[in-house]
Amino acid sequence: MLISLARLTENGLRFEHQYKDSELDLSGHEFLFTRPPLASGRVDRVGVDIRLRGQIRAELELPCDRCLEPVGFEIETPVDLFFSPGEYEAGKTGETELTERDLDFSVYENDEINLDEVILEQLELNLPMHVLCGEDCKGLCPQCGTNLNVEKCQCEAPIDPRWQALADLRNRGDE
Repeated sequence: MLISLARLTENGLRFEHQYKDSELDLSGHEFLFTRPPLASGRVDRVGVDIRLRGQIRAELELPCDRCLEPVGFEIETPVDLFFSPGEYEAGKTGETELTERDLDFSVYENDEINLDEVILEQLELNLPMHVLCGEDCKGLCPQCGTNLNVEKCQCEAPIDPRWQALADLRNRGDE
């Protein structure tokens, strides 16, 4: 969804958009939507900059870091970003010290803000660092790939080569 800044009045512009299933390109992302995002908010002009404030709600699915089973998440996150015209930023040269405000700052071109990019970026930033289907997840067998939460595999744990000599001694003692 593109937000046209040509329609932006001095009172700002409100937006609300419920995405459809295939409307966002998720290639390069590890998550899938179980309920596509709802983005709502307001766009205001602040000098030469544009301020986008709002909220994103979505339900998505990520693979468990241990067993790769899908895990559902609900994300509801506020958004407060500033956008500057591309030609204004292009005129800056030399070193610039970043301020805290610069961390929530982006560039727009052609009097449009691509809300799709903002949505995907904010969802990525709000994903958990580690995804587990449960604290007691046993993961996958490193030899055969069996999901150890579902069944026990018949693989024997490989012997660390540093301990192989002791294992050989034990095997000779058993004979």
